[in-house]
Amino acid sequence: MIRIATIFLCILLAAAAVGRYRAEVSVREARQELERLEAVKLEELRDIQMLRAEIAFLENPERLAKIATAKTDLRPSHGGQTVTARQFAAAFADEDAPLPDEPQPSKNDVILHALKMAQLADAR
Repeated sequence: MIRIATIFLCILLAAAAVGRYRAEVSVREARQELERLEAVKLEELRDIQMLRAEIAFLENPERLAKIATAKTDLRPSHGGQTVTARQFAAAFADEDAPLPDEPQPSKNDVILHALKMAQLADAR
């Protein structure tokens, strides 16, 4: 009876040792994977920082203005360059075509109010 118990305890001890070894290997592999993922994460964060810096450089208004003046002769538009819908239709439509009615501005027209305020500011 003692021999059977001893053999059983030896088998149980061996199984526990194998289980502990597998657990240690599993933990070691998980730590290595975690370290690898942390390294990848840091590399990606560095890449993101580099891309943000490149975007900031490329979207710099001063840089874009220099490129625009070097490559084109565009200038900001002024009021004399714009036409109303009636003037546009008269310039490009048939002479027999009816001219569109211009909408009457409402009292709540935000754009109209902004233009009036801009004119008042320029007058001062």
